[in-house]
Amino acid sequence: MKTIKNITPVAFLLFISLHLVLFFALKKEPIDFIQNRENSIIPTYDTSGTTVYFKKWYHYVEDHFPFKNEYIKQSNLTKGVWFNSFNVKNKVIIGNNGWLFYNSCIYDEEGLNEYAGFDSWKPEQLNKVVENINTINRWCKRNKIQFEVMICPNKQTIYPEYLPSIYLNKHDSRLTQLTKAIPEIINLESILKTSKKGNPKQLLYYKTDTHWNEYGALLASKELRKRLLPHFPFIDDLSFSLKDSTSFTGFDLANMLSLKDNFVDYIPLIKFNNKSPKKIPLLVIVNDSFSGSLGMSLNQLFTTINYRHLYTDGIPSPEYLLKNKTDVFMIELVERYKELLTGDIHPDFYK
Repeated sequence: MKTIKNITPVAFLLFISLHLVLFFALKKEPIDFIQNRENSIIPTYDTSGTTVYFKKWYHYVEDHFPFKNEYIKQSNLTKGVWFNSFNVKNKVIIGNNGWLFYNSCIYDEEGLNEYAGFDSWKPEQLNKVVENINTINRWCKRNKIQFEVMICPNKQTIYPEYLPSIYLNKHDSRLTQLTKAIPEIINLESILKTSKKGNPKQLLYYKTDTHWNEYGALLASKELRKRLLPHFPFIDDLSFSLKDSTSFTGFDLANMLSLKDNFVDYIPLIKFNNKSPKKIPLLVIVNDSFSGSLGMSLNQLFTTINYRHLYTDGIPSPEYLLKNKTDVFMIELVERYKELLTGDIHPDFYK
């Protein structure tokens, strides 16, 4: 026992010393492809003060700690087996049957609070969203542009049965509040749940990813086509054939855990039947990452698509829409980003 007590601190010091040497010797990578973000750079002291300066150093060391992701992987393997939980700052929730869920949204690091209805929109917030959407819609109608809003539900909204039993939807979520306040927006929650009920084996979302798959996105495009058909009666009916899914290793949520190779996910293979469909000339879309799966089916409806990412480009001005001779203007946001609709819009939309 005494020998073990003597060896333990020596082993610990050797471990720390080795990693200290490696920390300075190894190349500092600018991108963490596991966490899908930029790593911290060497901090410089500025007017923000000593506390902030040392916090920056802490994050720099944390980001570049030798073999960091391998340690995270081993930690998650151990915790997953013994405690059915993962160590990723509560961002990833392990569900049933190999399902993973993202526990975060734009305004709340514990994003499932909203799912359970514990963080409803205040009246002034909801009224601001309604005002923004109605104002843009009125402007578009005056200028003969079709305007649609597509809120893509979070995965837990469509597949709550795979969440741990502790997570219960007890009250209206903010998405439900929004669809009640503006019935005209595309209600994808209802559409996707109806499809899931009719064909439960055909998944609409990836099990190990935050996003819907191409089939779920196709159902959204079919609903969009239905909305646009009275104004563009020539557009493709989006007829398709669905082949067997192809299996891959886990996607972004599994990757956040450094356990990509420990999970299996499936990509549905879709083939559109119309070879040369007649299309609407131009779609301008404010989009986020959910448009990745959506693009394949949107390409069947539109000749040209101008993507404007919600963070880097934002909602375009009326001048932009008119200058580009826009036929359809759409805002596509995943449920956890919909709070961006509470911001101020270009004043020319009120004209």
